[in-house]
Amino acid sequence: MIDTRKFFDSFKTDTGKFCLFALAVAVLGILLYTYNHRPSKVSVKPQELPQATNQDVRTELRNGVNADALNKTRRPVPAIPVVLPMTQLPISLYHSTSSAQAEVSDTYAPYGRLIPCETIITIDSAKIETPIIGYVTEDLWHDGKLIIPAGAEVHGKAQVDPSRERIASDTNWVVVWRTTDKLNGAELPLRGIALDMEHHYKSGRWELTDGSAGLRGEVLKTDNMAEIKLFASTFLSAATTGLLDTQNNINTLTGQTSQTALSTPKNAALEGVSAVLFNYAQQIANSIKRNGFYVRVPAGKQFYLYVTQPIDLENALRGNSRITTKAESKK
Repeated sequence: MIDTRKFFDSFKTDTGKFCLFALAVAVLGILLYTYNHRPSKVSVKPQELPQATNQDVRTELRNGVNADALNKTRRPVPAIPVVLPMTQLPISLYHSTSSAQAEVSDTYAPYGRLIPCETIITIDSAKIETPIIGYVTEDLWHDGKLIIPAGAEVHGKAQVDPSRERIASDTNWVVVWRTTDKLNGAELPLRGIALDMEHHYKSGRWELTDGSAGLRGEVLKTDNMAEIKLFASTFLSAATTGLLDTQNNINTLTGQTSQTALSTPKNAALEGVSAVLFNYAQQIANSIKRNGFYVRVPAGKQFYLYVTQPIDLENALRGNSRITTKAESKK
């Protein structure tokens, strides 16, 4: 037997050390080879079979054989899911076929109703935002339902229309119910404009200006003689220019004749008068432009309130104008 001491001492020599190193490398190589070539575990999921349904199967005869009997003898074949490759869908626009309608109650009137009205007070354009107060003269019906009764008040604000010499209106109006039912005192804010109404009840005729914008009334000038003064001063200014003494000058190149005023005391006086009259005419024209005119619409004037929105009776509430004013002030 080999002595154990000598066996371990042999590893201290160069040959023993080399053999020990070779043995370690071999063991390490075997371990790496075994780790890299180990078999991989494949997990197979059980395939789900389609669940049976409780639907009734229609029985048919095929060549004299019952179809139910054939189905019992056949084995159910599991359906294999087919995975299609995913493709990029193109961008498309979706158009909804459902028509969205505005929410209105059953008691409403559509856009563009003409409400016949009549003024209660005189409207004067001397002060801006003069109130327009009137009342409805005819009932407003829609779909067999009374929307706005005759006798309801309408309130708006006047504006001056200098180009047409009429009383225009603001677009904000308030209809106030004066009835004996629960709607008495209810307020309904509306958007609309005032149109002139020229209808003679006796003759039944409608004038040409019926339905035109603004309310026609009596036009009052600030100075009734201003236009006459302007005409006279302009005429005299031009007349004095024609009384000047002139002399004819002939151009030797073109042969044209021109007139030149002479430097005489008479011409100097006439030119001074013409300048004064022209300045006076200009002052009158500026006065007419500055002061303008006044339009006065008397009480009892007929007009239309053209409503530019749907009229919903459910929006007629007591104190509604105060709520609307607060909401507008917060904006």
